[in-house]
Amino acid sequence: MLPERSYTPREAPLDAWRAKMAPLGFTHGVVVQPSFYGTDNTVLLNTLAQAGGALAGVGAVQDDATESQLDALALAGVRGLRFAHLSVEDARRLQGFVPLSALRGLAPRMRARGMHVNLLTDSRLLPDIESDLREAQLPVVLDHMGRAPAVLGVQHPGVSAMKKLLDQGWLWVKLSGVANVSSQAPGYEDAHELHAHLVSHCPDRLVWGSDWPHTRPKGNAPSTDVIFQRFLDWTSSSELQFRILNTNPLELYRFPRV
Repeated sequence: MLPERSYTPREAPLDAWRAKMAPLGFTHGVVVQPSFYGTDNTVLLNTLAQAGGALAGVGAVQDDATESQLDALALAGVRGLRFAHLSVEDARRLQGFVPLSALRGLAPRMRARGMHVNLLTDSRLLPDIESDLREAQLPVVLDHMGRAPAVLGVQHPGVSAMKKLLDQGWLWVKLSGVANVSSQAPGYEDAHELHAHLVSHCPDRLVWGSDWPHTRPKGNAPSTDVIFQRFLDWTSSSELQFRILNTNPLELYRFPRV
């Protein structure tokens, strides 16, 4: 891990992921490079190899990554690269994230390898970076429902920005990070409105994420079981649940049909 990391997580081996997710019905998943490894993707690549095709990956590199490094990531099952764009005063900024400014140099090489952008930002900042994202000509997966506090409701500019970009056909939104946007743990009811709003607006470009192993720098770890139950409770039909949990991620992460 990075010497200058913002926090040190608990260990989370692959077998623990299987033990947690299999009882919920999951056979496949996506592992995303965390900030505390920076751009050293060694653990990510080892995990993908151990998973035997059950996991896809989202890695992290700076724009000086070599062609061979990018080829190795793509060959291992890395489908996207992670970037962050948060304001300087945002307390959620962590050491180790790749800034969005690196995307300009990486975008052509990502397109050549069929990779997408995995973006951690506050949806209220989307208008400032919309042109940069559009010019990349890549699918963009927005983490944590846009990461704005759920208490703001669905009328604030960030939600409007998400809906606008969803309508343009290149943005995806991850229904994840409920524990990060909510101030009403452990039930997270204040996030219900945003979840339902996104599901009703564009269910074809939503995917769900558990955030296991919940590597939060402080506070009690959320319950994966509770988070998944909230998804089921808040998603109005089995058809929509299947689309978000199965059809959409099969398309986005290019899993074999299961």
